[in-house]
Amino acid sequence: MPIVTVRHFTEEDIPLRTELLREARFTANLTDFAVGSADDGLAARQHRTITEEQRTKRIFTVCGPHGRVMGFAWITSIDWRAQRCELSFGVLPRDRGLGAFAVYAVHKHLRDELNMRVIVNQVLTHNTMFLSAEALEAQHQVRCERDSYTVGEWRTACYWTLSDEDIRKHRASAEERRRELAERIRERIEARS
Repeated sequence: MPIVTVRHFTEEDIPLRTELLREARFTANLTDFAVGSADDGLAARQHRTITEEQRTKRIFTVCGPHGRVMGFAWITSIDWRAQRCELSFGVLPRDRGLGAFAVYAVHKHLRDELNMRVIVNQVLTHNTMFLSAEALEAQHQVRCERDSYTVGEWRTACYWTLSDEDIRKHRASAEERRRELAERIRERIEARS
């Protein structure tokens, strides 16, 4: 059984996502549009995404053990023909230590269920909740100064894509590391006998 699952966002999820969209670290690290929005307007906007905007953007609910909601993911800039989208995340404060599992589950869902072949990731450079500053610097393909305005400041963003080829290379590299480790363990066991 997977640690994290992904399901469609529903009307029942709107209050919890609204709370997350207004949480201080979230607004500083992604977007602060919700801070200036009235409750009714924010709820209507999310409801419209569910009912009218599925071709251009989608919201997903990320769940942990026993179906407990741990956060949300949403895709925008969907290009169905090119099989590409931009992915954003918001993990509830209590579950931020499980963010890597959420990222993996959502990427898998987008590939397996929506047939997305290229996923564009974006992180503001000061946001180190998931990637360290060093890891972000090493991973990004595009750096965009003054990309987003949040909490009264212009923020720099880093973007990178994750394609099917990237996934294949990562899996092959991980498998090679596992093989090398297994071989070293076998050699040590044989040396002791």
